[in-house]
Amino acid sequence: MVRVVVSGICGRMGTLVARSVVAEDGLRLVGGVEQPGHDQVGRRVCEAWGDGATDVRVAPGLDDFGKSDFDVIVDFSTPAQTVRCAEVASRFGKGLVVGTTGLTDLQMAIVHEAAQASPVVVAPNTSIAMNLMFGLVGRATSILGRDYDVEIVEVHHRNKKDAPSGTARQLVSTVSEARGAGPGQTASYGRSGLSSGRAEGEIGVHSLRAGAIVGRHEISFTSEVEELKLVHEAHSREAFALGALRAIRYVHGREPGLYDMLDVLGLAEERGT
Repeated sequence: MVRVVVSGICGRMGTLVARSVVAEDGLRLVGGVEQPGHDQVGRRVCEAWGDGATDVRVAPGLDDFGKSDFDVIVDFSTPAQTVRCAEVASRFGKGLVVGTTGLTDLQMAIVHEAAQASPVVVAPNTSIAMNLMFGLVGRATSILGRDYDVEIVEVHHRNKKDAPSGTARQLVSTVSEARGAGPGQTASYGRSGLSSGRAEGEIGVHSLRAGAIVGRHEISFTSEVEELKLVHEAHSREAFALGALRAIRYVHGREPGLYDMLDVLGLAEERGT
């Protein structure tokens, strides 16, 4: 039985992941965390959800949990809380799944450091199909080369806080690495005003925010004679929850290190193709 603590348990993704853990054989929800002062702190999660009988309370922080209380932390919260999760996971040598996006380079460095003592899966998008798309994008880039212009368009609901999305940034990294360039070095995030034309090797990234759109990512490879498009659209956040469950099982009991969803899905050979 894998004992799971969900950080950000009252958020949209945290709630969905926690409820999925409760319903999944072999996994057990043993705790949930929200920020101090959150109106659900101290309540049972089933009361926060409005139904069910799960006897787990919402804690104000990870200090409520000791080394023997849990096996894996799943984090869908804020970048600052992600750092705290990484510190606790590394101190206890426990597994960590990071689904939070918008981390700064310094915050990500702390997560990477934690991976020296704990197994850590960093997943800006836990959707199984989206991670297959990462592999396909890497392969397409390697085959098509620099003769094809690359443009990325990502669309999310009006309340998404970070732009571009973590998934779009991962697509940029995938293309850059497949081209042999450093991640993000050739990205252009949006365009306005006069331009002298497209820069050599440029990757265009564009963000749209509207309504209640769960998430849509499109990448196009365009030459002077043809165009290839790859598109992923999430119809429900359940797609992310199902991937998170697989990441939980993967990271539990694994050797310390930094992993991603390609590792989780057994597609590591697609990385850097």
